[in-house]
Amino acid sequence: MNAAAKIEVMDWAKYNIDGWLEQFGAWCETVRMKGGGLPDGLHVNQIYWLIQEADKSPRSSKMYIRCDISDFEADHVQNLLRSIFKSESVDYTAKYAVMCLVKHKVENRSLSAVATMTNQSKQMTHTMINCGRFFIHSRDNRIKIG
Repeated sequence: MNAAAKIEVMDWAKYNIDGWLEQFGAWCETVRMKGGGLPDGLHVNQIYWLIQEADKSPRSSKMYIRCDISDFEADHVQNLLRSIFKSESVDYTAKYAVMCLVKHKVENRSLSAVATMTNQSKQMTHTMINCGRFFIHSRDNRIKIG
C-alpha cells in the first residue's frame, strides 16, 4: 500500500511582511498561552487561551491579533528571522532595523514604545522599521512589502 506523502509548500504570498510578522507574534502568544507544566495538564495560561479562542467578539487590531498561521508557517517565519539574526554576513545596522521591525510587529509594540526602547526619535524608528521591511524583502523577494 502506497501512502501518499503530504508535502507542504510555504505560500509567502498569503501575507505581506507585516502580516507574516504579526501572525508570527500571534502564534508565539498562542504557543505561550498553551504552555503549562502542572500534572493535570491544565494551567492558568491554558484557561486564558481557551477563553480567548472561544471568544469570537471583534477586537481592536492593536490589542489582539488572531493567529491564522500553522506551525509549519510559523517555523518558516522563525527560520527566516533566525537566519538574519544569526548570520555573520548580515551587517549590524540591518539586524538593528529588523529588530525594530520585530519589536513593532511581532511584539505588537507601538512606534513610540519602540522609539523609547531603542533610544531613538519616532521618525528614526519609523525609518528603521521601513529599512527592516526592505531588508527582509531583499533577503527573500517572495515576501512582499505591501
